Amino acid sequence: MNLSTTTEELVRRVGSIPDELSAASCFGAPIERDGHTLIPVARINFGLGMGFGGGSAPADVPGDLSVNGAGGESGGGGGGGGGSATPVAVIDICGDDVIVKPVNDTTRIALGSYALVAWLGFWLFLTVRTVVRQREKTERKLMKLQRG
Repeated sequence: MNLSTTTEELVRRVGSIPDELSAASCFGAPIERDGHTLIPVARINFGLGMGFGGGSAPADVPGDLSVNGAGGESGGGGGGGGGSATPVAVIDICGDDVIVKPVNDTTRIALGSYALVAWLGFWLFLTVRTVVRQREKTERKLMKLQRG
């Protein structure tokens, strides 16, 4: 498989993503139980990246590893992607009532709390250290003035 075939295949696959993303990606199949219709709702995220490059080296460049110092050409490319689906709510339909019940992600809340505590701890430590250093500096100046 050559570079142009690989590139064409990658562009074709990436180009088909918007066609595959629809409301069906976010809303699951309805589930009916005891007169209630439940529709799961998810947040869909994805990201892609790719890059290609090439170049040539002039002849007789210091550190050149080409044969006989004749220069050379090279090229390469790569790509990657990833995605996630996170449940965010359940829509409950019962008769004429529609209730949206959010799904709380306790792990995300806990991690956010830990990050906040760490951030506050860092700034508290930095502030206390600065105050102590300023006090010591002031005390040294006072001692110098008293001696001299």
